[in-house]
Amino acid sequence: MNKNVILLASIFLLLSCKQEEKLTRINYEEMTDLIMANNFTMPDDVNYYDVEGNLISTEEKVALSHDLPYADWYINDQNVLIKVEFQDPEMARFALKKEPVFKDINKVDCSNLNRILEKIYDRDQENRTDNLMDEELDLNNLAAVEQLLEKCGMPNTATAGEKGMSAIWLVVQHASAEKRIQYFPQLLEASKQGDLERQDIALMQDLMLMDSGKPQLYGSQILMNPDETYELHELKNPSTVDSRRAMMGMGPLSEYVGHWGLEFNAEQED
Repeated sequence: MNKNVILLASIFLLLSCKQEEKLTRINYEEMTDLIMANNFTMPDDVNYYDVEGNLISTEEKVALSHDLPYADWYINDQNVLIKVEFQDPEMARFALKKEPVFKDINKVDCSNLNRILEKIYDRDQENRTDNLMDEELDLNNLAAVEQLLEKCGMPNTATAGEKGMSAIWLVVQHASAEKRIQYFPQLLEASKQGDLERQDIALMQDLMLMDSGKPQLYGSQILMNPDETYELHELKNPSTVDSRRAMMGMGPLSEYVGHWGLEFNAEQED
């Protein structure tokens, strides 16, 4: 066979192998996790594509840089970045909400939960800024927290950070009455150890009391009526509420209810 033909055939095979290289799609957070683990390579010749799939210039990439967190990042089996495809930010944000917080609980490091729990915190809070709250997202967050607690036990600020501990409290607070009862003892103990704010415990106690049809202790629960006016849920011993609130690091109730246009004028005992 002609040597030139053999050479051309070899080049064709090499090019074909390169074109057929299997790529894995990861999101922005997974990409940053790889960077933090020093297990990611970003060459200078990475190709960037716009929403329509068109290859874009460096100047166009810079103009779209604020949308990079919503792009699809494609890496090879050596974790080398090959290409980046920009996505519609609104659609990408919605899709990210549906993705699991983590893919494999067995790979979670119980001594370093900050990043995972901070992600859960952000998902919880962003879900409450939308016009229509997504119940599925809350359930996904709860499932993730329960897996973490089952594997790692209740963390502390050293292993989860303050924001991470708040994430656990938030997810349980926004779960069902049964889940609040189930996890309250662990959250209470975390508070006693200084890993949760006392006022977080007060808010959950009030909600649990309201769940069971009982008067609240700290006045944290405000109800919305059908006509969209507000009222304070029934309060136990109103004349000593500010003393109870002070013990939990909370200000006077009259100031708190003022955020809802309400008044609280019960004279407080010394």
